[in-house]
Amino acid sequence: MLKDRRFVPIFIVVFVDLLGFSIILPLLPYYAGEFGASPPLIGVLISSYSICQFVAAPILGDLSDRFGRRPVLIYSQLGSLIGFLLMGLAINLPHPLFWLFVARIIDGLSGGNLTVAQAYISDITKPDERAKYYGMVIGVSFGLGFLIGPMLGGFLSRFGYDIPAYAAAVFSAASMLATVFLLPESQGRQTGESSGIIANYTRALDYLGIVELRPLLMIFLFMSLPFALYVTMYPFFTKLQLNLTAEQAGYFLGLAGFLGIIWQGGVVGPLVKRIGDHRALVLGLLCSAIGMYLLALVDVWWKLIGVAIVFSFGHGITRPPLTSILISRAPPHRRGGVLGATTSIESFSRIIAPVIGGRIVALSPPAIGWIGGIFFTIATLIALAMHRQSEGGENQKIVGNS
Repeated sequence: MLKDRRFVPIFIVVFVDLLGFSIILPLLPYYAGEFGASPPLIGVLISSYSICQFVAAPILGDLSDRFGRRPVLIYSQLGSLIGFLLMGLAINLPHPLFWLFVARIIDGLSGGNLTVAQAYISDITKPDERAKYYGMVIGVSFGLGFLIGPMLGGFLSRFGYDIPAYAAAVFSAASMLATVFLLPESQGRQTGESSGIIANYTRALDYLGIVELRPLLMIFLFMSLPFALYVTMYPFFTKLQLNLTAEQAGYFLGLAGFLGIIWQGGVVGPLVKRIGDHRALVLGLLCSAIGMYLLALVDVWWKLIGVAIVFSFGHGITRPPLTSILISRAPPHRRGGVLGATTSIESFSRIIAPVIGGRIVALSPPAIGWIGGIFFTIATLIALAMHRQSEGGENQKIVGNS
């Protein structure tokens, strides 16, 4: 399935990154609550990782363009390892809540695994194959991470909230060893003068001003915001709207993760090959919008199955072609920086989604579906306009050559 051996350690890197994230995140409120943290403070703790990743991701992506993918990957994995270990040890340290914050900040400041992994895949694949491999490597690892992580974290929490953190640290160590011993560098070191960390970050933000990239980054924003709303507010929605327990909500999240594996592992590649990146992107965004609108209409538990099917298909089909198009328009030596900008957009979404989502669901649970659907609809309209502009340009080339 993956003929190139380099895909195996990259799969491990992304899978472990998502596994550690999904193991820890659901348990953080309970773990911090053990130390007397108030609900607002717990919210700040959860956001601290995304805030730091928002700052660090474009810098790490840009550094990977300059100095190579492997050293930045190893740095990211080492940061995750230290963060998870510190989180586990916090229970035995003075002022444990302080050390929980330090652990999440360290993990966030080194949180460039996904950015660099995507850049690595872009280095070793042909343009017409990227969407397929993004689906097979990034997509499947996402699905597996969110399928296994919450269940494993819940099981291990029986033995103490620190145990899942130690398990995540073990996974990070295994991922780092895979990078060190199995993963060759994908590109030569880039030459040029170092402009410093602040300049790297500023340059990554400048991608928003590039005409060719602007609509794609806008799509990424309007895709990331409703997805973050869905993920962070789903348990709250099912509790208020359907009276489901956390365990029951977890089963439906597990179903969505399982379906994501199927869509991205077996459907994305053939579909994109048949209809192309642009049409696949529009289809995925449209299905995602429909899935969110269906969520707004849920009034009995079994309707969540339909939401899981439609939404997981839409989101599973959307990300690989969007990333492929973005990479194809980015300069080859700046792909890491561009992908770092997308990771910052996602981090920004994860920062604000819990804040606005909590208020929305508290006022009206179905409103989360309507608002999320509107965001995806905006992204769909941008993608349609971009697709029509692209087709118009191709037609003009054909007329000019005839």
